[in-house]
Amino acid sequence: MRESARHIVRSAVVVAVVAAAVVTVDASRLAPIGSAQAATDTSEPEAQTASRTLLVLPFDMVDTSLQGEINGGPLASDTARLQRTEAIVRRSLDHLDAFELVSSEAVKGRIQQAQGTYRYLYNCNGCDVDIGRAAGADLVMTGWVQKVSNLILNINATVRRTDTGAEVGGGSVDMRNDTDDSWRSAALYLVEHALLDNYRSRAGDNPEEAPSPEPGPAPAEVPIHHYPG
Repeated sequence: MRESARHIVRSAVVVAVVAAAVVTVDASRLAPIGSAQAATDTSEPEAQTASRTLLVLPFDMVDTSLQGEINGGPLASDTARLQRTEAIVRRSLDHLDAFELVSSEAVKGRIQQAQGTYRYLYNCNGCDVDIGRAAGADLVMTGWVQKVSNLILNINATVRRTDTGAEVGGGSVDMRNDTDDSWRSAALYLVEHALLDNYRSRAGDNPEEAPSPEPGPAPAEVPIHHYPG
């Protein structure tokens, strides 16, 4: 009888020790899980990059070709092509997440006044920045097509901040034919690659946080032709 009692006591002790070990193991396993969950709950979501409002000014036609000089200014076909190309640029920009286009209707009078005062909007002594600010845009873009000959052309664009006037993006694409297809392809490449890549590399998708770049060289002098009204 005594032997049986001692056996029962030993069994109870073994069970108690095993139970304690199980509780200890379970607690050690639960601690890291609770800590990881707490870290997950207190983590902050990643910041989302907001698009910047952008005003696109009318494009300039810079015709330095012999044909343009003889004609007294850009050909009517090139002027019409410039307007179509500007529309392509606007539509392409409107599909990008980086920008939100702003209507120019509210500053239409300012734009017309600037066009009457300056030869080109891309080189108007900062009037582009003033117009963009008046339109309530974060950024303002000027663009132009330069025609040296029927085989040498380029399309260009510059993006500036309206609060500081600092240039935060730009691009230039060469064209080798004076045709609708050539202009259209160059305009699309300008927006989707040259301009966008340059803007992202210089402003990091957030011009507010990017340092203002050092001022670049002054625009090249372009011969001024007196076009008939």
